[in-house]
Amino acid sequence: MKMNKNAFTIPELLIFLTIVGVISVFMLTIIKPGEKYLPYAYYNAYNTLSTAVFNIREDANDLNMSDTNNTEKPEDKVFPGANNDFTQSSALTTMGRELCKKLAIDPNADSETAAQYGYINTSEYFCSTFTPISNFSATFPDNQTPAFRASNSMLYYISIMGKLEVPDAMNNNKVQTIKYFTVWVDLNGDRRPNTAKWSPKKPADIVPFIVTTSGTVLPVGAPTIDTRYMTARVQYPTDSKRKFSVKSASYYEAQIMTYGDKEFPSYDLLSLRSSIKKVVRAPYNLIKTEINEIDKRAKLDDNCKMTENEPPVCTLIIDENTRN
Repeated sequence: MKMNKNAFTIPELLIFLTIVGVISVFMLTIIKPGEKYLPYAYYNAYNTLSTAVFNIREDANDLNMSDTNNTEKPEDKVFPGANNDFTQSSALTTMGRELCKKLAIDPNADSETAAQYGYINTSEYFCSTFTPISNFSATFPDNQTPAFRASNSMLYYISIMGKLEVPDAMNNNKVQTIKYFTVWVDLNGDRRPNTAKWSPKKPADIVPFIVTTSGTVLPVGAPTIDTRYMTARVQYPTDSKRKFSVKSASYYEAQIMTYGDKEFPSYDLLSLRSSIKKVVRAPYNLIKTEINEIDKRAKLDDNCKMTENEPPVCTLIIDENTRN
């Protein structure tokens, strides 16, 4: 008795394997967007925060100059925390909430209040009730209440006010005090991994920025040594034949190429390389090795040579595309 057996032909098998391969690649892209998503999300967060902080500073300056009849609130005439000292811990917490109010637009506020405060559109707003993170050096706390959720789903967390003691290379290394907040941003909102713990193989999606009371935003932490987040270049003086350095580098290495080992807090906060090193590392103990390797190989760019007690001749530029 003859029996017919059904089987795949070789062309059918090849087509099947091709379809499976395409689906697998597609699923991996969805499940693990990681390195493709990071640079665009990070630059978006940095640019959004920098723009908002700049506007807060300019609003304060404008009110301080124009309000001759003292009709405006005193706290609106200065950047949050600029006139506060460190004698009362409660004031440091209050300043964190004040910064939150100036950054975020309350979606439930009346039109008059909404027009006065905020530059980042939000879908959730907790500026009046959240507890600012107590210490930048501590591990990012689990189950921390965010200050607000932006309309693009990124979550923002804000610390109490801190300070750095910084020598000024243009002023005989006289120490200046820099007051700042740490603003943490969860780049992909509720999506995993939802962690600030970084490793060479697994980049963190919760990243920190320093916001100074002079109105400057400074990248810190793992993104400064991990080029999957961003890259930077040296911008040469206007009389140079070349405008930018040819090759991009990590932000931390670009700082060394631009400013060497000097610090110029009164000229450009981005040059605070050695003083900022302790907060670049925290809370990422794992990047200590990477930082030491950069310190060994990086050196001041030949086009950026400077004389003693003179301001830098080069500046540091973050690549918008964050890719070579």
